Amino acid sequence: MEFQKSQTYLNLQVALENELTTSGLYDLYRKRADQEVLLEVRNVFDTFSINAQFIAERLRRILNDGDTSTLQNLIDAANRELYAENNIYREFSRIAVEEGFNDLASLFNGIANIKLNHNITFQTLADDMENNQLFCKERESLWICLGCGNILSGDCAPEICPICEYPQGYYQFYRYL
Repeated sequence: MEFQKSQTYLNLQVALENELTTSGLYDLYRKRADQEVLLEVRNVFDTFSINAQFIAERLRRILNDGDTSTLQNLIDAANRELYAENNIYREFSRIAVEEGFNDLASLFNGIANIKLNHNITFQTLADDMENNQLFCKERESLWICLGCGNILSGDCAPEICPICEYPQGYYQFYRYL
């Protein structure tokens, strides 16, 4: 039997979605316990959220036959955000209007707009990686160190930040000109 057509493969997908959902929920629960200054409870939610992430990572590696690259992850994330925008939240908004819940329709449209922005951001980063422009641009640009906040001008981000000495990976194209 081909693995990807097996019930076990489907079960792995369900288990992955469960662990990801559990991790996300526990993270929200952790935030609430933090607000209520229940540190022991917060720590338990935090630990169990991390446990779920480790399990999810293992299941994801099995499903993908190994680790995926950051570029593959960016493309997947862009596609997920675009799908959520077009096929989930816009549709939820349409239904809410039909049912007379205009305030919730606005909420769903707002979420769809956020998903669209996420899609564009992920796709831009993926394009920059594919075109070797993540740390170098075709024209002089500003670069900001995400470690210390140093801002430099140049075609490329520096290999090493001259202020905090963190590597180039800490630099980001500074979009606020």
